[in-house]
Amino acid sequence: MTRGGVRLSLILATLVGVDAQPVVAHGTAERYDLPLPLGYYVAGSALVVALSFVVAAIFIYREPRAQLYSRVLFNMHMPLCRALAGALQALGVAALGAVIATGLCGNQHPAKNIAPTLVWVAWWVGLCLFVALVANIWPALNPWSTLSRLIDRMRAPAVRPYPARLSQWPAVGTLLAFVWIELVSPYASSPRALAFLAVAYTAVTLMAMRVYGREVWLAHGEAFTLVFDLLGRFAPIEVLPASAEGKPCRDCKLAVRAPSAGLLRAEARSNAVVALLLLLLSAVLLDGLLGTAFWRAIERWLPGDREGLFAATLGLIGVWALFFSAYVGACAAMAAITGQQTPVLALTRRHALALVPIAVGYAIAHNFSYLLVQAQALVALASDPFGWGWNLFGTTGFEPNVGVVDARTTWRVAIAAIVIGHVISVVLAHAIALRTEATGQYALLGLVPLTLVMVAYTAVSLSIIADPLVRFRAPDPDYSAPTSRPLNKPLFGRLETVPSQLQWHLSQA
Repeated sequence: MTRGGVRLSLILATLVGVDAQPVVAHGTAERYDLPLPLGYYVAGSALVVALSFVVAAIFIYREPRAQLYSRVLFNMHMPLCRALAGALQALGVAALGAVIATGLCGNQHPAKNIAPTLVWVAWWVGLCLFVALVANIWPALNPWSTLSRLIDRMRAPAVRPYPARLSQWPAVGTLLAFVWIELVSPYASSPRALAFLAVAYTAVTLMAMRVYGREVWLAHGEAFTLVFDLLGRFAPIEVLPASAEGKPCRDCKLAVRAPSAGLLRAEARSNAVVALLLLLLSAVLLDGLLGTAFWRAIERWLPGDREGLFAATLGLIGVWALFFSAYVGACAAMAAITGQQTPVLALTRRHALALVPIAVGYAIAHNFSYLLVQAQALVALASDPFGWGWNLFGTTGFEPNVGVVDARTTWRVAIAAIVIGHVISVVLAHAIALRTEATGQYALLGLVPLTLVMVAYTAVSLSIIADPLVRFRAPDPDYSAPTSRPLNKPLFGRLETVPSQLQWHLSQA
């Protein structure tokens, strides 16, 4: 089942005990009829990003020290830091255990088992947004790091040197496999499949930590640590240990900074980190693309099986390759314009972190309504995580509000998130260029190709977000037509039992 099927199954969970209402994959109850043609919004947003390039050039280049933009605004001490870290560690291990236990032993319908909701809603969507918008708590929450620490206390590991040639490519491969499972594979909504995958990843990760050392593997092979580290650099809060050695203590400092300021303190450590960041951007873009009329049109011309797995796999690799080529091409043009002798790949590493705000903005735009609707399912699932008919906390009968957000609000949030994310990226790129170039004139000229890529991404991402949300006043006829990737009938049963108005919206998922 594709990502759309995952979202459909989780949406059905929110409908238990609720009168049938029209819902869609992103949690909105209707389409929003734009007061202006869609092209005006797309062109206007792209123009805002382009104008931000000019504004940044005028104001930022007057400041000779770009490092000022990454300074900490203020610090505050937080007592009992060790207790909070311990609570997060216990929560991370408990969540991993819950996914494995409920996946292996619980009801295999994804709407009645807490495992899919924990993985895709609470962890991958919810935690990613929390890390990007608040603070990176993953170092404490990471269950594999906690388990490795417990194992090392029982028996000291025999650490081997990590092969330098591998760099962070193991993490890139892991993220590619994870994204494929999420967006393409038929296993994403299967509780048992998620449990087996969690067991396998736990075994491989703990073994690698024993062989190469916990911190070394976290920095090179643990994909989610690298992803959350990139997103956490955008967050306005950074957790700093109070001790100089970085050891756990009862007191730590919270450094409050301007959003995205942490991205100015370093550059991508390797070409693999650049590839990982571009894969993350490509994944969120493809997630929206798979539900558009444009994809349905080009999918017919792609080779593949009846379920569309091969075509979607080609789409994932193709979008990643296209984005990678566009970014590297922009950096090559940057070097040619400024006459730099710096290798192109070095430029890609230098400017890569400026793309993180784009990833954050698109993640907000794409998952805003989805998170608001689907997070409510956790209230009922917490009382019956296995789907066995329990009512542990008396919340099994909780009725989620599937109309908590409408299409107009979703569209406005999407526009704001995408445009603001791209504007911040333009400002960051200027600050990075000012820090590394000899003169502001060279920095300004060199950023033109990269800014053009950002403008193009703005237009494409807004078009993709709009496709299932605002384009048609009446249902798109193509949505009810048979496609190469039908809903999983054995899992969901006969859709004829669902009200006709709801059928159309569910078919969009």
